[in-house]
Amino acid sequence: MMDMLSLLELETPFRKPQKDDIAFFLILIFMGLFYNVFIKEKSDPYHQLWYEKPQDIDGNVKKSDTRDIGLKAEENGKDLVVFWGSQSGTAEGYANQLVRECRSRFGIDGLTADFSDYDPESIARISETKLAVFIMSTYGEGDPSDNASHFISWLKSNTIGFPQLRYVAFGLGNKNYKFYNHVIDVVVEELDQLGARALMAPGKGDDSNGTTDEDFVEWKQVLFSVLHERLGIEERLEQYEPSIRVVEDCSLDIIDLHIGEPLRAPGRSKTPAISHVQPLPIRVARKLLTTSDQNCLHLELDIGDFPELKYKTGDHLAIWPSNPNSEVQRLVNILGVNTEIPLLISSLDPACQVKVPSPTTWRALFHYYIDICAPVSREIVLALAQFAPSATAKETLKQLGEDRDTYRDYCSKNHVTVGRLLEAVSSSPGSWSGIPLPFILETLPLQSPRYYSISSSSIVSPKKISITVATSSEVSPANCIPIPGLTTNYLLAIEYNKRVGPFADGHAYDLAGPNDTLDQGYKVFAHIRKSRFRLPTLARTPIIMISSGSGIAPFRGFLAERARLASIGREVGPSLLFFGCRSPEHFLYRDELRSLQESHQEMHITTAFSRVETNRWGEKRYVQDTVEEQDERLVKLLLEHNAYLYICGNASMARDVGSRLGGCLKKRLGWSEAELRKWSELMRKTQRWQEDVWG
Repeated sequence: MMDMLSLLELETPFRKPQKDDIAFFLILIFMGLFYNVFIKEKSDPYHQLWYEKPQDIDGNVKKSDTRDIGLKAEENGKDLVVFWGSQSGTAEGYANQLVRECRSRFGIDGLTADFSDYDPESIARISETKLAVFIMSTYGEGDPSDNASHFISWLKSNTIGFPQLRYVAFGLGNKNYKFYNHVIDVVVEELDQLGARALMAPGKGDDSNGTTDEDFVEWKQVLFSVLHERLGIEERLEQYEPSIRVVEDCSLDIIDLHIGEPLRAPGRSKTPAISHVQPLPIRVARKLLTTSDQNCLHLELDIGDFPELKYKTGDHLAIWPSNPNSEVQRLVNILGVNTEIPLLISSLDPACQVKVPSPTTWRALFHYYIDICAPVSREIVLALAQFAPSATAKETLKQLGEDRDTYRDYCSKNHVTVGRLLEAVSSSPGSWSGIPLPFILETLPLQSPRYYSISSSSIVSPKKISITVATSSEVSPANCIPIPGLTTNYLLAIEYNKRVGPFADGHAYDLAGPNDTLDQGYKVFAHIRKSRFRLPTLARTPIIMISSGSGIAPFRGFLAERARLASIGREVGPSLLFFGCRSPEHFLYRDELRSLQESHQEMHITTAFSRVETNRWGEKRYVQDTVEEQDERLVKLLLEHNAYLYICGNASMARDVGSRLGGCLKKRLGWSEAELRKWSELMRKTQRWQEDVWG
């Protein structure tokens, strides 16, 4: 009994809290509430929306909640559906242009369709009274654009028929690549096998000689003949009909405006291969060479403050440029627009989306959202003629636009942008104010990023990304004067700003970015894109790397990674690098790579300097020649040791390397062309032959 009483006495303090205990707990609760409400910094749940791609913007048009393109076309009374698969924005621009022209010339209502916005099987539900158009680009090793990759995969394995689908197709490619216009060939072949009916042969644009615009124009003329002669659609007098409305609204405050920061469209489907766009700090920006004819920039960007950003060796980094101040001012002067007045931009067609942000200003549009430095097609020249301020200006534009050779000659001798063209024809301030404001937004392409191979290793530098950017002051085969690259010049301005200070001439850029988001040029908008350009899973697998110029970028990362693995005791196979450039002075990362070679006996570097060396025929010695010089060694590694083959650089170089290697295999092994083709296809299919090429 006494024990029970003792226990009760012990429990009493817990059953009956004292007044000072209650006061203490109340104070703690009050302090906690005060901290959370008034002191603790709140995280912004929409923070990532500030750093998304501007081409993903839906404007102020509500996105349709249906993924059935057949249903959408039917509900909105559209007789034309133009699908586009675009990596750089060109195919998307062609799609929008075709819809506008079909409306103005034939009265056909149409809509453009991003493949990623609709279920592929719903294409089969497009009525036979309508027309489907497929405009698709091919890049890399015959790859589709990111937004069309799911559609292509589905199409190859699909068994659903398309018996009522009428279609036409146009592809964008480059004959320097081995798989020229491969994507559109696949689409046409699969659609035909599934019962779809093509109304005309597919068109193909070739960017190797810069004729894609002309190829598209010629294909459209055939299409318009089909619409008139085969389908009996009467052509009417063509006149400009805007598809969007642009209204100046001074009542809007600056806080309401999109002033240049990248944005995201809520609900738009995203590919996991592409990260969010972020303002990345630039830690290093320096020139790699001392030569005057060619140079390269080495940039290092810090991703340490962005834990969601992760990359792997071989991935790509996309840089989002802005337009130079001189081009912005030229266009502003010639159009006579007020850059600070707020603009409300909306679609006149509820089935179509506005591709630029709203509300915004002309300053933001011209600096960040529209590529005002893009080449001007002959069609745009002719379209501008209808708004010319005088008969003389109109005649000048018509003479330029109506003859293909005349315009090609003009472009070869002049740096042509829309602002420069208008200024050359009529230079008085505001003389082109008669151009409808919607026409500017409909005609000029959206700003798009430029992709660069990452030249660092994610194992060696997980929080820092480096890229290698080629710059040149030389003329191209199609031009008598050097045409500066938009992103190249933008990055050169950043390098100059870090080294010396702001540019004082016409190459100045708004390096601070919108609201000084880019910290006076010490940051840049960028995002990561995943690549299939990957090292073998097993480090002991031999690798063969062949590159020229800035194509050495990913191999710098490859070699650094394999050196690190070897330094921690991993078994690492032979790494052979074949690199070509003009002279030893143009050898990028020379000292760094030589140091790696000297410290790792399994690394071997072979160079070819075309301006100072000759091959066995007494001609310039290119990296392709080194393949033949060491053919026995390469064939042994590929056939006996299952080596991986990587090629990075100019597309024509890659094609020649493939041809030379094929000749070596046939010579050494006595293979037929069929045996060589079977082997190379298997190599590519198993990812043992990978290419990252351009141009």
